[in-house]
Amino acid sequence: MEFIRSRMRWRRLLALPVAALACVLAGAGLSPAAGQETEAEAFVPGTSYFDENGYTEYVAGNLPVIFTAPHGGSLTPEDIPARTSATCGPKTVTQTDLNTQDLARQIQQAFFAKTGKYPHVVINRLARSRLDANRDIGAAACGNPSAEQAWHDYHKFIDAAKADVRAEFGRGWYTDLHGHGHAVQRLELGYQLTPETLRLSDAELDAAPAYEQAASFRTFSEESPLPFSALLRGPTALGTYLADAGYPSVPSRQDPAPQVDEPYFTGADPGYNTPRHGCANGGHICGVQIETHYDGVRRTLTDRSNFATALADVYPDFLAQFGIRIEPKAQTPPAPGDEVIVDNLNSFNDPAKARFATSGSWVDGNNSQSHGLNFRLLSNPSAKDTAEFRFHVPTPGSYAIDAWWPAQSGRSGNVVYQIHEADGSTALAESVRDQRVDGARWNPFGVHHFSKAGWAKVVVAQSPGSTGSLAADAVRVTLTHLTPSEGVAVLAGLVGELPVTAGNAQALNAKLDAASARFGRGNVEAGKKQLGAFINQVMAFEREGSLSAGQARPVVEYAERVIRDADRQTGQ
Repeated sequence: MEFIRSRMRWRRLLALPVAALACVLAGAGLSPAAGQETEAEAFVPGTSYFDENGYTEYVAGNLPVIFTAPHGGSLTPEDIPARTSATCGPKTVTQTDLNTQDLARQIQQAFFAKTGKYPHVVINRLARSRLDANRDIGAAACGNPSAEQAWHDYHKFIDAAKADVRAEFGRGWYTDLHGHGHAVQRLELGYQLTPETLRLSDAELDAAPAYEQAASFRTFSEESPLPFSALLRGPTALGTYLADAGYPSVPSRQDPAPQVDEPYFTGADPGYNTPRHGCANGGHICGVQIETHYDGVRRTLTDRSNFATALADVYPDFLAQFGIRIEPKAQTPPAPGDEVIVDNLNSFNDPAKARFATSGSWVDGNNSQSHGLNFRLLSNPSAKDTAEFRFHVPTPGSYAIDAWWPAQSGRSGNVVYQIHEADGSTALAESVRDQRVDGARWNPFGVHHFSKAGWAKVVVAQSPGSTGSLAADAVRVTLTHLTPSEGVAVLAGLVGELPVTAGNAQALNAKLDAASARFGRGNVEAGKKQLGAFINQVMAFEREGSLSAGQARPVVEYAERVIRDADRQTGQ
């Protein structure tokens, strides 16, 4: 673990935002002197760390997944000459995998939105014309000392991430991100298996252990009760999950293998990262190389954001079969004042609460009035072209709706905003707004009562016969108040999550049913008394050891909130 020790010589310098790092590196002579090694400290999740020259960026994580982007860099320092076939060999490739660096960052944001934690991310910031971080050191650096040092630093950061994952979780999953330009628009999942191997039948794949032993997820496959072929392209295979999410993949149940003469990247030969950092040779960090197509995945910021969100949705289900747990963020019971912002970039959204989708030929737009990084723009909209801001209503109640758009003189003056109930069909309200004005602010659309829990939406469309472009940027949803009966319904949901016996749950729910009935008849005092009895019952279960303080306290506090809200709504 020499790198783990020596990296601390620059840790304090490099645990800085990128902008701050650039300022530090601009000065001369700021690298710590040899021998001034400080005591090792843990990497801070979500923080970027760099090698001494800033050629490799490591964004530390606290999830059992690692993503790397070896071919998306753009730096071309003078001391590293361009790689050529003459100096590096006849198979030298210098083409950049466009937007894979940002794709890795979007994936990091998407995982954080879903889990509240970070994946490990390692990015080669050098252009591929200067360093190919997915080749052995000879082909990667072509003998240049600075490039060789950058190669070593890149892989040592990956090794450090793997060490952290093994120490905290015991096992993890490695993903090397690439981009391809092949004609077939699909994800190519490289497990170090040739196209000829993938074209074998399931029976042939399972009969010969050599195929499983060559795969980059060998350890997990050998431990699994499922056949190797099922893990490769069965119902629970990564490619099948991604195809079900709208991203065709090979191998998968839908597309088991490349056809003869179809190009396909295997993740090995001449690739280096997946064989080195996967588990074909043993260990409990297994992985895959994902070659992504351009349109729909890498082209636009929205493409990258949407794919990142899909990956964050798919990985927990896929990896759970290998004993790798990625848990969603803990949810808190809804309370007045809680808000959800649905951005047009899904990587900015909590996927359990907010999602964005379009129909029609929308493109990315950006100006100083954007909410977040950008907005979606439709130049010649028809009435059937829509943008949907979908939000999860956790409980029936009253919610304020606001919308944000970037105003511009060429926008439509007749933009229809429809607010739909959680059943998806019942329209609660419709409003027509002028997007030529009132930009860069939250515009109110009133308070509306949602009678159902579930996924509701605001649909944005052009008014028939109107002209001008259409923008879709963000919608904000704020819980304004719950009736006492709606608050009791939230409590019933909390009771359903308590680890109590059926009899104890029945006793608690009987008191909630009585409280709801009395609130429904307008008898607030009687309803409050029933909630008081409910609180006493919960506290009794805590005293006798049926519930811990951590389990009982949130339920009691929410019941007390419902009582206070009932008093306020009745003027007491």
